Amino acid sequence: MIEILPLRARRCVHLLAAAMTFLFGLVLSHCANATIVRFDTVLGTIDVRLYDTATPQTVNNFLNYVTDGDYDDSFVHRSVPGFVVQGGGFTFDNSTGVANVPTDPPVQNEPGISNVRGTIAMAKLGGDPNSATSQWFFNLADNSSNLDNQNGGFTVFGRVLGDDMSVPDAIAALPRANAGPPFDTLPVVDWTPGTPIADENLVNLTTISVLNFAEGDYNFDGVVDAGDYSVWRDTLGSTTDAAADGNGNGVVDAADYAIWSSAFTTSFSSAIPEPAGFFIALVGGCVLVAKRVRRG
Repeated sequence: MIEILPLRARRCVHLLAAAMTFLFGLVLSHCANATIVRFDTVLGTIDVRLYDTATPQTVNNFLNYVTDGDYDDSFVHRSVPGFVVQGGGFTFDNSTGVANVPTDPPVQNEPGISNVRGTIAMAKLGGDPNSATSQWFFNLADNSSNLDNQNGGFTVFGRVLGDDMSVPDAIAALPRANAGPPFDTLPVVDWTPGTPIADENLVNLTTISVLNFAEGDYNFDGVVDAGDYSVWRDTLGSTTDAAADGNGNGVVDAADYAIWSSAFTTSFSSAIPEPAGFFIALVGGCVLVAKRVRRG
């Protein structure tokens, strides 16, 4: 029994050293800030945090379209209430009619994050998992049992910030026109059945743009402060709230704390809040073990 206690003490010290190394390693080499984009539609804006770390090829593909302005003046062409609303494929002009969004080469499929309500995923051709180009869709419901498995799984590459699905839900609540495939479930605004569909009847996207929030600004108020730490703390472990998913890996975790911590300590000479308590508790446990060793 006397020989077992020193071994436990050594293990405790090793655990402490490993934990401290892990924390400081995260702070010194954390991932870049995940991208936040805004969809400007005729019904309002949709802010989305992209999963840069979890789905890097898909995010890069999407951002290429954004940077090139390919989504400007495109429209939502498919609405299936309780399922998805889809866009990114077409533009419309009253003079020339429908045109395809110019597409880049297909992107490699990157499944793994579930197609639950509030996520955005890439659309693709049936029977070809690696065929996604420009089209995307918002999941209006938990479609994971279907879309996580179908056609190699549909790549979720971002999530609507917070619980604000008001705009996608408003699109899904619009009446739909059957203008022939792929516009047989076309959401329309102020359209009279039997009349031609014009540009003003479509759910147009003026643009999709990148929002330049600072790393660690998890409440998006323009400053990295204790309020952002509170957002991280309150959503730690969440896969459904992307506000504090600072590195875009699909879950709020220690890496996101490291991003906030690094940005916060750069701006303020202040003590780091609660996570340090974990290491204090760990040190306390090691001290207790050491005392027992001495008593033995």
